[in-house]
Amino acid sequence: MPKKDSGVTKEKTSKIVKKISASECGTGVLCTTRSGKQYQISQNPEKKKHTLWRIVDGGYEKIATEDSPYDLYPLIDWDK
Repeated sequence: MPKKDSGVTKEKTSKIVKKISASECGTGVLCTTRSGKQYQISQNPEKKKHTLWRIVDGGYEKIATEDSPYDLYPLIDWDK
């Protein structure tokens, strides 16, 4: 039986951008873990997509894109 796809679109290669695209202009949320790691969830209102970014030195690293921000929360290392 084949594995069921979770539906989350993960980036295959790690690409760091200096700033988030202008199309990601909807309301977003900044997430900070217990250890101080920061993640940004941005929104593209036209495509109704949300993107998870890890904030790194020199910019943002794209982690995944999904229809709902709630699907992105499990991808964040919350340091439980």
